[in-house]
Amino acid sequence: MLSLRMDLWRLLALGLSIVMMGFLSACDSSTESEPQIVNESDLDFVRRSAAAPPLETMDTSFWAVKGQDREVEIRYAGQGGSGTGKEFLELVVEEQTLLRRPDGSSFADGDSINIRVIVDADLFLVRFEPSGLQFNPDEPAKLSLDYDEAEDDFLSREGEFGLWRQEEAGEPWERIGIAQVEELDEIEALLTGFTRYALAVGR
Repeated sequence: MLSLRMDLWRLLALGLSIVMMGFLSACDSSTESEPQIVNESDLDFVRRSAAAPPLETMDTSFWAVKGQDREVEIRYAGQGGSGTGKEFLELVVEEQTLLRRPDGSSFADGDSINIRVIVDADLFLVRFEPSGLQFNPDEPAKLSLDYDEAEDDFLSREGEFGLWRQEEAGEPWERIGIAQVEELDEIEALLTGFTRYALAVGR
């Protein structure tokens, strides 16, 4: 499992590098592809099954520190609502991930910021705060999301899943790159900033 996850991160990092190189080489080209941006009405948001166990929490926070590896995870409750169940979400912020605060000021080694993670009650939708926090594109934050507990109607369409970001409520949604392992019912994404992220299928 650990080896597979490392391979996923390498794949995402390679993909991000290729995208950046492609962007730079196409800056003067009229054939440059446009990002996939849609209105909310054009998306079917993946829902958690009514039979899914409850999450241990839907609102948590942790301190990220420049120069240190930090992470937070949200798990399902164990059987019968006691103990700890399987992982739902993990966010990893590495030593050099923190770049700029929402006000644009830079982070120095040892500087910290409190990061809040808020999960929607029904959807695979997560809001990260503070909005506007920027990460180092050379060492972005790493998000893992397990969708094993999605409704069956959505699981039958998992090959169509995408991770979408929205800056502010009411604004359009933009699709971002992911690595997906259907055998594990898991997606991995590299994040360069904070906003809302949702697992959804385009209509």
